[in-house]
Amino acid sequence: MFAIPFKPRRACVDWDQAQANLRQTIRSVRGAASGDTAIVAVACHDEPELGDVGREVHVLPVPFAEPADKWEGGRDKSRKRRFVGAWLRRTLDAGERYVMFLDADDLVHKDLVGYVLAQGHGSYVIDHGYVFDVKSGLLWHRREGFHRTCGSSFVCRFTRDELPSSWGDVASPFGQFGTSPDQRGHQDYDVVAAELGRPPATVPFPAVVYTVNHSESLWASKSGGRRSASVPRDLVWPAAARHILAEEFAAVDLARRLAGAGRVTQALALASSARLWARVRA
Repeated sequence: MFAIPFKPRRACVDWDQAQANLRQTIRSVRGAASGDTAIVAVACHDEPELGDVGREVHVLPVPFAEPADKWEGGRDKSRKRRFVGAWLRRTLDAGERYVMFLDADDLVHKDLVGYVLAQGHGSYVIDHGYVFDVKSGLLWHRREGFHRTCGSSFVCRFTRDELPSSWGDVASPFGQFGTSPDQRGHQDYDVVAAELGRPPATVPFPAVVYTVNHSESLWASKSGGRRSASVPRDLVWPAAARHILAEEFAAVDLARRLAGAGRVTQALALASSARLWARVRA
């Protein structure tokens, strides 16, 4: 199951873009869940237009108030996830269900669902993945610590009794995976899972694309649209990046927005200069 919290229209800079991002996220989920039974649930205040990807997506209107400002967004996200969990508890007859906490603008690798089901671990953490900078058109491969940066980096198995009884239930095992500062956030989900007796296995391939520097990204709202350069060797060249986004993450539209070789070369030079200057200063 994919639990997707979607922020209110009033909290969006560009509602149309927010909806387009969500459709792209769901499209990647469909690519990952091909041939498997997967539930996609979107908890929201305002119903999004899902178009051709809306088939069998459960859109769940929430009963609580919208966040007062963007700094309340984390609490809103946690409440919506728990609302999805409570809905699943009411609809799940028996047995267990894997749940991935997925943000409404990130992408899932086509092999993730199959890998999770085949291995059968109690939980999984995605330690390395891709970062797509929408503003620059650059794709970076973050080789470690990805789950410390991206909130769409954790999958956990829950029984029906471990799901929350309501959106306010933070004591349930499901409800303990929250957002800071009220609860431990995604940076500590591996610790929470271990405390619950299901220490996470690491997914051995880059299973998520974290999109940043677009109008609706939390990174943009918190950093003013700036993102520091990554390690030069982690920059993915255009031909490989197009294949990754289009073929592995079902993101053909994003693949078309990738920067060309000239922009990549410039980014490499800037990143190399920044690292050299840091060494000189050290």
